[in-house]
This record gives sequence, C-alpha cells and structure tokens, in this order.
Amino acid sequence: MKNIYESLIVFGVFTGVLLPVRLLFVTYVSDNWFGSFGIISAVSVGLIILTKKEKLGEFGRMFDRQMNKFMKGKRGKFFFAEAIVFLFILGGMIFAVEQGNSTYLDMKNQLLAEHPEFSDADKILEKSEVLTIQDYLFGFVVMIASFFVAFPIFSVVFAVINDAAGGWLLHFYTVAFVEYIELFAILVLYRLSFNKISKGITNNTKSVD
Repeated sequence: MKNIYESLIVFGVFTGVLLPVRLLFVTYVSDNWFGSFGIISAVSVGLIILTKKEKLGEFGRMFDRQMNKFMKGKRGKFFFAEAIVFLFILGGMIFAVEQGNSTYLDMKNQLLAEHPEFSDADKILEKSEVLTIQDYLFGFVVMIASFFVAFPIFSVVFAVINDAAGGWLLHFYTVAFVEYIELFAILVLYRLSFNKISKGITNNTKSVD
C-alpha cells in the first residue's frame, strides 16, 4: 500500500511540475512542442540532481525509492524496450507524413483529385462506419506491410488523413514522440546515476572486506 501511495505522489508531483511548464512555454514562448524539449529536460534533470543531493526532503526520498525500484524491476526493462519501439513507430509516422507533404506531394494531389472526399474528415468517418472488425484487422496488417513495401502510398495516405484531421494527427505524433524522448532520456540518466552509486557501494564493501 505504501508503495502505491508513494508512486501516486511522485507521479502527481512530476506531472504537476512538467505539464504546466510545457503549457506555459507553448502558450507564451513558442507553439512548437519541439521547442519546449530543452526546457522540460532541464527541469527534469534539475529534479534528479536535487534528489541526489537530498535537497527535496521527503519527496526526494520517495522519488529516489520509486526510481530505484523501477530500475531494478522488470517494469524498467519493459519500459526501455517499449520506449525504443514507440520511438521508432512515432518517428516513422512523423517522417511518413512529412514525406507525403513534400517528396510525394504530386501523388498526394493526384489522390485528392481522384477522391476529393478524402479531404473531408466527416466523409472518412462515414466510410469507416460500415467496416467490420475483420476489415480493421486486415487494414492494420496492410498498413504495417505497406510501410515497408509501399512507403510512398503509406506516406500519401497518412498525409491526406492528417490534412483531413486539421493537422492534429501530426501534432499528436510529435507530442508523443517528444514525451517518449524525454522519458527515455530521464530514465537513462537515472540509470547511469544508479549504476554509478551501485558500483560505489560495491567497491566500498570490497574495501571493508
């Protein structure tokens, strides 16, 4: 129970610090989410340094305990693997949409000329309503395969969908991509710090022996 209580507090405080900083930066400094990357990373690194220097009191000790448990447990290994996979997926989607709006722009314009309904999000949703679960599963498999064997088509389709969604698709991918980079970087930094401390304890133990 104590572990759950501490993890909720740490998550709440971390979110309560980082989210307002990002929102304030985007609102008053730059509407580019990539631009806030350095600010958020600096705040995160600052929290880690203050924790290691024992300047955050009881919260710092809770944060340190939760991070150490995370690093030692299976959750940490799973998250690192998950983060790498999602970074590849999100990065690939961002690259695909950008390519659809640049390198394959002629193909995109041709598709819209032949199927103008694809530029209307409501009409796309109407078409999707008649699809079955099997259709969605088949489409998902085809989508993954097309990324590797028919990238230009994949790129154009998602660039069109992004336009129909008012650019929110690319915005979502970008925000998620930046978030995963930040989390991955923070955990790597903490793991390096954790390993350094562990080696120091091990060496001290050997010296005493």
